Amino acid sequence: MRIIRFWELEKKYLGVKAGENIVFIRVFLTLFSIIFIYAGLIYQMEHHVNGDGLKNFFDAFYFVVVTMTTVGYGDVTPLSQPGRVMTLFMILTGVLFIPWQLSEFVGQIVKKVGLVEKKCEQCNLSRHDPDAQFCKQCGNKLR
Repeated sequence: MRIIRFWELEKKYLGVKAGENIVFIRVFLTLFSIIFIYAGLIYQMEHHVNGDGLKNFFDAFYFVVVTMTTVGYGDVTPLSQPGRVMTLFMILTGVLFIPWQLSEFVGQIVKKVGLVEKKCEQCNLSRHDPDAQFCKQCGNKLR
């Protein structure tokens, strides 16, 4: 996602106009990628052993979401040893990684709320820190 900032594709393809939005997109894509990869792995490990519980990829996707959010309904359980090890990794990822990503997103929201409306005459950036004397984007003196 850092490369997007260099190429400025976020404005062209994703419609992102502010730096805070890129954090939301990065968190969403990271979480979705992790869930998608885990669903593929658990499906490959378990579908031949646990054909009743994991009939298709959507069942594996459901299992991963339920496991990573630590809801754990118990309707699908891994039967093989590699599937159980993968489930442990999913639980640890859900307990450690998801709150970390969400705290980063909430931190960006809190940071955005603390900004004040001071419009820069040169670059038209309108959100600055309350004590800002210069524009954080272009360096122009603020009034």
